[in-house]
Amino acid sequence: MKKHSVCHIEWSCTDLERTKTFLSSLFGWKFTPWGDDYLLFNTPEGPNGGIMKVDSVIPGKSPYIYIEVDEIEPYLEKAKEMGGGIDTPKKEIPKVGWFAHITDPDDNIIGLFESPKKE
Repeated sequence: MKKHSVCHIEWSCTDLERTKTFLSSLFGWKFTPWGDDYLLFNTPEGPNGGIMKVDSVIPGKSPYIYIEVDEIEPYLEKAKEMGGGIDTPKKEIPKVGWFAHITDPDDNIIGLFESPKKE
């Protein structure tokens, strides 16, 4: 994946099966379980994504769009310098990489994703 490409889209939902049925019936997307409260989906040409079970969906806080970056930390600092903020600090996704959520000056959330370094 090229740096700064949209690499993942993530929806929040209160009912995984209902949302899976809705999206697969509407768009034909295929789903794969990934943990107890998460389903990955594939779109015909990408980007792919996931649906995550939450207790409640906050309007305007979903879906998240993730941008691929080389390293998350410089983007956290730059977002703050440019009038944005940090919604979720850098966290590990075991065996996958790391993510963080920044906000733009209007409080829109942007996801960042960092792949593990290849040795």
